[in-house]
Amino acid sequence: MRNTVLFLTCLLCSCSRYPAGIESVLKQAGDNRSELEKVLQHYLVDPVDSLKYKAAVFLIENLPGHYSYKYPELIQAYYNELDTTHWDEDAGKNRETIEQISGKHIASISEETVEDIHILTAGFLIDNIERAFDVWQNGEWATHVSFDDFCEYILPYKGAEMQPIDNWREYTKDMLKADLDDLHYCDLYKNSAFHAATSVSKELIRINRQPYPSGGLKAIPISHIRTLAHLPFGSCDNYVQLALAVMRSKGIPVMADFTPQWPFQAQSHAWNIVLTNQGKNMVFSAGSSNPGELHKPESKMAKVFRNTCATNREIQQIHQWEDCVAPAFNNWFMRDVTDEYMMTCDVEISVPNHLKGKYHYGYLAVFDNKNWIPVHYGKVSGGKVRFEKMGKNCMYLPVFYGKEGIIPFSEPFHITAKGIVEQHKVNKSNRRNMTVFRKYFIAGHCYEVGDRMKGGIFEAANQPDFSDADVIHRIPNFTVQSGEIQLDTLQKSYRYWRYRGPDYSFCNVGELYFYENRNEPPIYGFAIGAKGISSTNMKEAAFDGDPLTLYNAAEPCGGWVGMDFGQPVRIDKISYTPRGDGNDITPGDIHELLYWDKRWVSLGKQQPADVKLIYTNVPAGAIYWIRNHSRGKDERIFTYENGKQVWW
Repeated sequence: MRNTVLFLTCLLCSCSRYPAGIESVLKQAGDNRSELEKVLQHYLVDPVDSLKYKAAVFLIENLPGHYSYKYPELIQAYYNELDTTHWDEDAGKNRETIEQISGKHIASISEETVEDIHILTAGFLIDNIERAFDVWQNGEWATHVSFDDFCEYILPYKGAEMQPIDNWREYTKDMLKADLDDLHYCDLYKNSAFHAATSVSKELIRINRQPYPSGGLKAIPISHIRTLAHLPFGSCDNYVQLALAVMRSKGIPVMADFTPQWPFQAQSHAWNIVLTNQGKNMVFSAGSSNPGELHKPESKMAKVFRNTCATNREIQQIHQWEDCVAPAFNNWFMRDVTDEYMMTCDVEISVPNHLKGKYHYGYLAVFDNKNWIPVHYGKVSGGKVRFEKMGKNCMYLPVFYGKEGIIPFSEPFHITAKGIVEQHKVNKSNRRNMTVFRKYFIAGHCYEVGDRMKGGIFEAANQPDFSDADVIHRIPNFTVQSGEIQLDTLQKSYRYWRYRGPDYSFCNVGELYFYENRNEPPIYGFAIGAKGISSTNMKEAAFDGDPLTLYNAAEPCGGWVGMDFGQPVRIDKISYTPRGDGNDITPGDIHELLYWDKRWVSLGKQQPADVKLIYTNVPAGAIYWIRNHSRGKDERIFTYENGKQVWW
């Protein structure tokens, strides 16, 4: 007994002053210091709870930088109304409902935030620690998890910034269980984090019953776990956060990974990982795919980060040393895991003399369809910036970051599959002509319908039933972008011209253009053709100037669409746009070609009469960008190699 008392006395005395890291945080807590000290003292009095004390130290040490709404009752009123809303089977109506509810509350909700270090109570933190330890030490799914992994995969008191500080572990522990309780009846499944995560994931997929609104949701961001579980749809971030809460409450070790910006299109993306019993992190996309299923296979990524509870001290240092920090790194709680996903390369870029000494950190940026977005940082040392673990086959621009945004300091470059850095520097002394048919790369959904025009036939006749038709041209190949047919040798005139689709294609075509003079705009008569499948897919859709509308015949075979010109005409050229994504060059729209030379330099605007742009006297060696100022938002940078666009 005497030894126990002596041990406790020495322990308490030795902790009368906390470690430097904890003492610093307690000072920052100000009036809330006593609440945090209560947590530490609660676990100091019992040596048996030494791991819980370490867990408390971990949470408190990493509190600075985590934020919540300053007036949670205001945002909670918004969540409460969403929670009690009955959702429709129609996704469009649900979108309107959420945006209407948001509109009612947006004026009253304050965007003011408060650091969690100033508001967390001892009761909340102790309850969080106790519940996390219970599912770790007494549960079925984390028997393989070390203490260090426990601190990141199960212990965190919230999964995202601005998540309400509430008892989410209590109300999610029985949520989305499905057959989770039955797994222990199988010797292969019991204690398996993989199978437990799969069971919950299947339920998440089941409740993800409606597509997320195209163009995003114009509403107050939603971060309340109960509300996210009730919504009829959600973004990848929503489902990631929901999966973290539900699975952690059950003791399933999960975290969230993300790429801050795709290097080949707009937007970022997030997904989950589960720590399997073999010690491997296995990817799943909450709401759409299970662990072990391929997620975004072969999609290029420049960088991948893992959201953490622990502070990234280097990012914290960037904030201390730099006046301005790139937006992606306002988040202190993440670490680089790119090399878990792909083969990577380290890159060193020299800093020009006029910028030396002005910045401590540089960035590599990728293009997001409109702007260069920094996705990784590197420290300036010895006149160079070193960027570690960069993804291959991506185009990068080295930049610094200041009050007015990015400051390029070197030429754009890409890293080849073999790890070779290839710069792209404009060569104004070497000029060339350029012909382009698109402003965006061919994506999978275009490829999937690329056979709809293969074998299609253009015919011309002077009888309305085409009984005297002559075959003008047959499309021989897979068709994923606009094409043109030169009719130089055609001498005969015809009143009726049509396109006849191959069998089982529904005669799909986006646009048809007939030219009497290839250097002038197309001519039009009266649309003719077989019946369309719906009012929006009638024959007129092939001539309305909108590549996103299409002719779609009512029957899979025998469909055709064309033009009655009222009198015989000799056509000089036919152009066509297949069913696609609207990113082909569109006649009549205003397009612009730009090239990169420390900034975007315009080579002028064109309003083409055809499905292609032709530019002359274009500087070689650069990266280029086609903009459509009339419609659409998808645009990608490209290089021009052997007469073709190579997309980045």
